[in-house]
Amino acid sequence: MSEETIEGVEALRQALAQAQDEVKSVRREMADAVARQEDLQRSHEEIVSRVKQESDREIIVAALRSEAVRLGAYNPEDVVRLIDMGGVTRTEDGAVVGVIEALEQARQERAYLFGEIVRPGYSSGTTVGYPAPKPGGIEPFDARAATEADYEARKWQFLARA
Repeated sequence: MSEETIEGVEALRQALAQAQDEVKSVRREMADAVARQEDLQRSHEEIVSRVKQESDREIIVAALRSEAVRLGAYNPEDVVRLIDMGGVTRTEDGAVVGVIEALEQARQERAYLFGEIVRPGYSSGTTVGYPAPKPGGIEPFDARAATEADYEARKWQFLARA
C-alpha cells in the first residue's frame, strides 16, 4: 500500500473513532434526558395525586358541613372534626358517598352536637329560614277600568291563545 492510502485509512479510522465518540456522547445525553423526563413524569404524577386527594378532602368536608347544618348541628366545624370519615368517599364521577350515614352515626353517638333539624320557615339560633314562595293567584281583569294599552295587550294575549 502506498503511504497516501495508509494516511487515508488512518484519517478514516480517526473520523470513525470521533463519530463513535459522538454517538456515545449523544446516547449518554439521550439517556440523561430520558431519566430527567421520567423523574419529571413521576414528580408530576405525585403532585397531581396529592392535589386530587386534597381537593377530594375539601369537597368531602364541604358536603359533611352542609349536611351537618341541615341536620341541625350547633357547630358544623366541630361535627366534621369529630366524626369518623372512613366511610365517606368521593366516586370517580364526583359524587360524595356516605355523608348521611356518617352524620347519622355521629348524631346517635354525640347527640349533644345537634339540635333540631332546621326546617324552612323556622328560626334557628340567629338565622331565620323562610319557606319557598308560593305562586300568586290570577288577578281579575276589569276591561272597563283598564287603560287602552292594557286592554289592547290583553286582547292580543287572548287572541293568541285561541
